[in-house]
Amino acid sequence: QQAVSSIGFYNLLLGPTAWRFSSGLGVDFNDNVRLESDGESDLILRPSLNAQIHWPVTLKNSVDVSLGVGYSEYLQHSDLSQFFINPGSGLSFDVYAGDFKINLHDRITITENAYENTGVGQNRNLVSLENTLGTSALWDLDKVVSNAGYDHVNYTSLSSGQGQQPDASSENIFVNSGIRVRPELLLGVEAGGTVITYSQSASANTVSVPDAIQWNAGVFGSAKISDYMDVRADVGYTDYIPDSTGTNVVTSDNSGFYLSLSFSHRVNRFLNYTLTAGRSTDLSAYGQAQSYYFVRLTPSLNLFKKYGISTPVWWQRGTRVYNTTAGGAADYEQIGLGLNVSRSLTQKLSAAVGYQFVRETSNQAGLNYTVNIVDLNFTYQF
Repeated sequence: QQAVSSIGFYNLLLGPTAWRFSSGLGVDFNDNVRLESDGESDLILRPSLNAQIHWPVTLKNSVDVSLGVGYSEYLQHSDLSQFFINPGSGLSFDVYAGDFKINLHDRITITENAYENTGVGQNRNLVSLENTLGTSALWDLDKVVSNAGYDHVNYTSLSSGQGQQPDASSENIFVNSGIRVRPELLLGVEAGGTVITYSQSASANTVSVPDAIQWNAGVFGSAKISDYMDVRADVGYTDYIPDSTGTNVVTSDNSGFYLSLSFSHRVNRFLNYTLTAGRSTDLSAYGQAQSYYFVRLTPSLNLFKKYGISTPVWWQRGTRVYNTTAGGAADYEQIGLGLNVSRSLTQKLSAAVGYQFVRETSNQAGLNYTVNIVDLNFTYQF
């Protein structure tokens, strides 16, 4: 609470508000910008500007506003050029009252990397705007900790062309409560539910997607094994129920277990890593409702002074709950790996260079692709 209410570093102080500004410039080479089996390459320029505002309204309450915007300029495929909004942009208001912490938020993002939405099928130019408006409440009684929240989410597709996904909105609720069996061990129960409604446009380019309901219930546990190891596990049952009146060929309601395991380990001062794995059924706003297994390993290396190195590796295999009339992929497998190196050049200027390799295969011909991305990014803190 004290950390949140303090101003901290700022570039500009206006009354009680502290402002922080930074800018960035990214240069990417992508050898398959449309994620096709026989892809086309392009060079992309990504200038961006970021701003954060922190306002400690009282000693207990604070308002934070963050906005990161930019533009992706494709030098050869101008139809893919467009604005983006970084994840984390939005407004957050924290209110402390007794044993309660209440958060009010409105978050917005525009994303464009289609390979991050696995099993996307023929929608190669997946650009989407997502706005989340909601609230959450934490009740901390030391031995017992409870969380509850509600979000209303609007999804707007900014893609164009054949097979684009419809706009949608969803209502989401969650609740969980845990007991500290020991200071380092928390055990509890969790539940949640979502209702999603798609805009069934009459456009010939838009895929018709059935509305759906999903709920889940399970248990969780988190433990601090040592000063250098933390683990959390969530396991339970989930049920995805699509509306059978849609024009899609719905295979069936999708019910089954979900599992999420996260393990963080600081091996020594040179190496730390995070390993996540599990099974999930995601309802997804853009028509890729799917059940999938996943594994992701993210090592971070500190081998050289002033350099940061990370080498993420991931694998995911999934099955779509239903097939669309546009011929979306029913089954897929994706593997990926990356290498990222960052360094501070001056007190205010830093640089990072990265490489990503992604390969996705499908049981439907023509939907397999491989993409290589090399990027160079500069960030300047005013």
